[in-house]
Amino acid sequence: MDWAALKEELRSEALRLGFAAAGVTSMRPFTEARRRGLAAIGEGRMDGMGWYTAERVKASTDFRARYPWARSIVALAWPYRPARAPGAAPGHRAEPQPGRPRGRFSAYACLDSGGRPADYHTVLAGRCDALADWLSARVPDVRAKRFVDHGWAMDRAIAERAGIGFAGKHASLITREAGSYVLLAEMLLSVQLPADAPSRRGCGQCRACLPACPTGAIVAPGVIDARRCIAYLTIEHRGPIPKPLRPLMGTWAFGCDLCQEACPINERLAPAPLAAGDASTARGPVPFPDLIECLSLSEDEFAERFRGTAVWRAGRAGLARNCAVALGNSGDRGALTALRRASASDPDAAVREAAGWAIARLAA
Repeated sequence: MDWAALKEELRSEALRLGFAAAGVTSMRPFTEARRRGLAAIGEGRMDGMGWYTAERVKASTDFRARYPWARSIVALAWPYRPARAPGAAPGHRAEPQPGRPRGRFSAYACLDSGGRPADYHTVLAGRCDALADWLSARVPDVRAKRFVDHGWAMDRAIAERAGIGFAGKHASLITREAGSYVLLAEMLLSVQLPADAPSRRGCGQCRACLPACPTGAIVAPGVIDARRCIAYLTIEHRGPIPKPLRPLMGTWAFGCDLCQEACPINERLAPAPLAAGDASTARGPVPFPDLIECLSLSEDEFAERFRGTAVWRAGRAGLARNCAVALGNSGDRGALTALRRASASDPDAAVREAAGWAIARLAA
């Protein structure tokens, strides 16, 4: 078997399936990623994410004990469109109607598959399985194991070493094909394909992403304090959001893309952006959602709109809490009626508290 030729065929098939980039690396441990992961835990920067443990970091940076049959790793990057109107400056928001402020969802949450809202985990898992099927038709008895974000794998470290991109100072992978607007996946294979060389590119002297983070979550180039990250606060964090951070969060209701939008490389390489579009989430996540509509959703309505999408992870109460904070930052007093209703009757204490905070902020 010509393994070098097979690798190139595999790469071509990955691109045909919709991936932006694919590369191969070896099974040797990711020692620097392990050091950084353990340091983040030791310094408290991952507090609040109970799943991010030292055990997980150690297992994710050396696959050999868990998968002794594996011989190589395929790194894959899936492109997605940024959530900005064409030609708009970074931070652009769609123009709201008076009394109906619009917030923001991170662009990856607006992913669709076949014209329907989709969770990237499902999309990437399906494409990885299709790639494994393609390989199994060419290599009898090949074994494959995929990882899509929630698996125990250091996505960025694998992608860097496989040469499909480099880590920017905002700590996201930057590719030649789509900038940092990519989602990552990996596959362990039981065949030893030739490894690709790591990327030698970098950000140079650019630091545009650091001041673009309003909460100061990028504490040093490539170093993130998750406790201050808007994406963490609106997705992972449970309960009340720390009050000092709330005024800094703008109108983000799920996730945050500000560091990516500030990146000059993304200005050149990002895929064509999503248009602002409709404000209603009746058909699933949209880039600039109606905050009052999202604040007011029942559990059943939330499930109908967001089950099977990335927004599902926040939960009904988490999204409503985020929208209450965003409405408090919107400056639109037309939101007071909806906020008073949420403050008085929402079933979740964190939502009621956030609505009360927003009322006081708008009334000040």
